Amino acid sequence: MIRWLAALALGAALALAAAGPVAAFDGFGTQSADSTYGREMTFTVELSGGAPDRLELLLTTPGSDAVFVAPVQARGTSATYTWDTSADHVTPNTPVTYQWRATDGDEVTVSDPGTLRYDDDRPGLDWQSANLGDATVHWYGDAETQARRFGELTAVGVQRAEDLLGTTLAGPVDVFVYQSRDDFFGALGPGAREWTGAAAFTEIRTIFMWNSDSAGDQAYLEQAMIHEVTHVVFADATDNPYHEPARWLNEGLATWAEDFDGADEAAIVRIEAAGGGLFAFPAIEAQFPIGDRGGRLSYAQGTAMIDRIVDIYGEGSLAEIAAAYRAGASDAEALEAGTGVPADQLYDDFYAAYGVDAPQPITPQPIPASNVDRPEAGPLDPGGVDTPATPPPGDGTPGQDGAPGSGDPSAPLVIGGLVLAGAAALGAALWLARRAARRSA
Repeated sequence: MIRWLAALALGAALALAAAGPVAAFDGFGTQSADSTYGREMTFTVELSGGAPDRLELLLTTPGSDAVFVAPVQARGTSATYTWDTSADHVTPNTPVTYQWRATDGDEVTVSDPGTLRYDDDRPGLDWQSANLGDATVHWYGDAETQARRFGELTAVGVQRAEDLLGTTLAGPVDVFVYQSRDDFFGALGPGAREWTGAAAFTEIRTIFMWNSDSAGDQAYLEQAMIHEVTHVVFADATDNPYHEPARWLNEGLATWAEDFDGADEAAIVRIEAAGGGLFAFPAIEAQFPIGDRGGRLSYAQGTAMIDRIVDIYGEGSLAEIAAAYRAGASDAEALEAGTGVPADQLYDDFYAAYGVDAPQPITPQPIPASNVDRPEAGPLDPGGVDTPATPPPGDGTPGQDGAPGSGDPSAPLVIGGLVLAGAAALGAALWLARRAARRSA
């Protein structure tokens, strides 16, 4: 037996020696990324030497300080991660920065960063582009003439906003011109309002336009272009690491900058003041109401307020407000920095100009006691299933003579298996003993 076991050990050692050293992670090789709009983004990397103990993909997008960490299962000397964008909408033209991180024992290795631009490559969108000053305009089909006009208007809107805010555009702007409603809303995603005709995504410096009679006449589309590019300049002028400026201020400035006038919006405010009432400005700092009236009134109040600020405190006050935001001011502090009066006073003066008092917070009412007649509780049902007083004929009770000790029907099989295993072991021992005796003789 000793000789036999020694031979087995020697054979195993020779096999391990022939297999060579165990593969170990030795850094990252070639990495690549690709995407199909509305379906997925795919990230691939080669792993020199083999897979590490743990592998992760780090993803970041503009406008977010957070890093998405995705665990990835390696397959041999490569790994792939797929981001399902059919379920998680990503705006087209978004640049995605990615890095691979490997942890092998106590050692952490990070790959060089890569960037994937998530293009809108849907079938039929044969994009063409042209650089016009600070803008790169993109179009497909026969929309070149209108696209170039939007590019020219981008330059006009940038100059207007820079003069108002006392700043300069921080970088180039992309303008994508869509020909159909389905194409346009397919780019904006499921959260877009049905009345949208243009949209600016300032974090990726991109403007989307819908060039169609259904989106509005030519004059409206050109005003919309000025409106959206003002949002981009405003984002640059107020950029800070703390918070976004008040929504009413942002939208009000963009609407007012279309033609430097707020008369139409002031008329809406006057009608609402005499009817349903006005909103408190702090109530429209973060978001606007979804309904038609709420959205229209929010835009109107913001535009009318910008018009009053310029009339009373001068255009220079807008640049002072923007500078205060860049320095980290709150909404109230920024407004006071530009106008010289506290924000609450600015709001009160606005409402007084329309003959109404400032809206007051609604005090929540206490919840009254319930007036529902509850039925009286009856006896509790213990539930369960009734068991027979005596066991069925032929079945033993745990602990009785002749019954399995645990009530487990597999017990006879286990006992039989143990008996067979013991017999096999005894037979093997006798065979080995006889063989050894013959050899010694």
